[in-house]
Amino acid sequence: MKPASGCRLFGAYQALGGIQDGVVLLHSVVGCNFGSMSLHLAQDMRDIRQTCTVISDSDVVFSGEASLERAVRSALELFRPAGLFVVSGCVSEMIGDDISGVLARIYGDTPVVHVKAAGFCGDIVSGLEDGWLALLPLMESQVSRQDTRPAVNLIGFGMDDPHAADDVEAIRAMIAPQAVLGTVFSRCTLEEVRCASCADVNFVLRGRGRKLAQAMEERFGIPWEEIDYPYGVTGADDLWGRLERRFGLDYRQARKDLEQQIVEGAGRAYRYVQALYGMPTALLAAGSRADGMRRFLEQELGMEVVCFARREELCDQEDFYQQLRNSEAALLFGSSFEQDGADELEIPLIHIDYPVFDEICLTTRPHLGGSGTLHLLEDIFRGIMKCRTLKGALYQ
Repeated sequence: MKPASGCRLFGAYQALGGIQDGVVLLHSVVGCNFGSMSLHLAQDMRDIRQTCTVISDSDVVFSGEASLERAVRSALELFRPAGLFVVSGCVSEMIGDDISGVLARIYGDTPVVHVKAAGFCGDIVSGLEDGWLALLPLMESQVSRQDTRPAVNLIGFGMDDPHAADDVEAIRAMIAPQAVLGTVFSRCTLEEVRCASCADVNFVLRGRGRKLAQAMEERFGIPWEEIDYPYGVTGADDLWGRLERRFGLDYRQARKDLEQQIVEGAGRAYRYVQALYGMPTALLAAGSRADGMRRFLEQELGMEVVCFARREELCDQEDFYQQLRNSEAALLFGSSFEQDGADELEIPLIHIDYPVFDEICLTTRPHLGGSGTLHLLEDIFRGIMKCRTLKGALYQ
């Protein structure tokens, strides 16, 4: 069995590691630390803001509480973070360490937040949900804001989601100047977390962040809506439409500009774009990305998605592979985990979902907005042209 979703601890790490002036302390074994760090370093080797107690055999026998206390004090002294996030894994939960008691003995101005993230208690999505929810007590209820434009929080970005940093900036540009982007969970600072309560609406990437959005609505009265990842013209139109209906804004000129930019850019390869029409395609990704990408591929490129799954709904990745083998898919959209399946069928893999650890991007390459849509098309064409079995498809 190959689980399609990741471990709960990885989810909590993805939710909290994105707090740019915070530090994540894993109270777990060395494998958890190595696994989470290796996936993160594939995105940014300069940004190492995590540490680990590295639970030993003696900790299992005599308790890991002393090791945890030393690690917390060392992390606060060495990193001097704005916030410290303690994420406990399977072993610490099984041996019954009193983590709350340990943290209560450590005094200081730096907030220390604990999230239980044992892998046997849930998957990566539950870890993300509880990681974001743990930030709620850090939010201030009385926050003044001078900007009168509608402020939008985004909930649902993991720290190492591919293209996330560039996509956030693309969204910021898409909604400006009529609206402003507030706090992005989790690509923000602790100060931005504190000020998240002054937003006018929370947009939640479908299936990721509902707990925090519901809690913020109950505590601060902030309404929330679920959205798909806003790929292409249809995704942007959906995003703009929600802002127009809720705040009475007008994005008609933005729509025209976006369509013109994409038409002019894609027009230079219009025969290649035409060749995509009707091409059978497979897609495996997290819910909001899966649904947003499917809509883009089918409605804007005319491709046929013949094999589809949302990662969090798939119990065994082999079920998807079996469906993939029985399909006529000529192209696969997914994460680095799907490379084996793509190699087996000799079809190209286009990276759109977490994790991506076999591809490096050193320049700004969003997949959203006008430039982002053209970058996405480039990635699709490049994947096809490099594949022996599909190389001629664009020239037919």
